[in-house]
Amino acid sequence: MHAAFRQGGRKAIEKVMRNQPAVFLKLLVLLVPREHKVEHSNAIKDMTDEQIERSIEVIKQILAEREAGATAKLIEGEAEVVPSLPAPGSGGTKT
Repeated sequence: MHAAFRQGGRKAIEKVMRNQPAVFLKLLVLLVPREHKVEHSNAIKDMTDEQIERSIEVIKQILAEREAGATAKLIEGEAEVVPSLPAPGSGGTKT
């Protein structure tokens, strides 16, 4: 199916959309699940004391790193082109 779609899928979908809009809409509806089950869970209540303590440590570390980055100083400058020196033994200077 993937290979068939890559070969002509877009054109086929556009053709169905243009020539048979009812079929196109039915296909769209079939792509949507009829029901979606959502379950609520309280992840924090399910955590052990050790997991909560470790999470707090990680959050403190992230906040400290963020604060350190906010107070970091930016040093601006420009690179300077320095002419290259002659290679040793090349006789770069005449006497």
